[in-house]
Amino acid sequence: MRGLRRCLICLLATMPTVAAASDLWPGDRWELGSRFGGAITDTSIRIDGKVESLSLLRTLGPKRAVEFEFSADQLDFGINFGLEHQTFSVNYLTINREPLWDPYFLVGVGVIRFDAPGPIRHGTDGMAQVAVGGTWSLLQSRKLLFRADLRVRYDFNNSHQPGQDGFGDAIVSVGLSLPLSSLR
Repeated sequence: MRGLRRCLICLLATMPTVAAASDLWPGDRWELGSRFGGAITDTSIRIDGKVESLSLLRTLGPKRAVEFEFSADQLDFGINFGLEHQTFSVNYLTINREPLWDPYFLVGVGVIRFDAPGPIRHGTDGMAQVAVGGTWSLLQSRKLLFRADLRVRYDFNNSHQPGQDGFGDAIVSVGLSLPLSSLR
């Protein structure tokens, strides 16, 4: 919970910087999002646990966006293992606007903290991620969006423990985004 508070403080502190740095266009807006899904860790090919994410996205023109994202996962590998991660990342999105949906490509960097059973119980490392996904408008007014993506998260932790052995994790997630009012 302490990690969540720190990440939310960082998220709120960086908001004015993004607003000042962006070259505004009439459709620029903030989006508040929440997603959930599953993680396929390292070398396994099954859902090993659940992932939950909160994000604040800022459009930077019609085809770009920057996103601040906090996520947490709990990986049990089907045996109640108890590995937990909390991440904070800054993601850059390239969006291809289409009439029925908006596919995107995402690349991001951040930090990942883990709590694990075993000899190395806690740690913080860097992480990088790439994703492909899309958003679909659920209302004609575009005031509620469905979002889904598939991403690969690579953390630089190599503690040789289950789920911490230097490979990447695949994350499949779905959720909703709430576009906040346009700036102009």
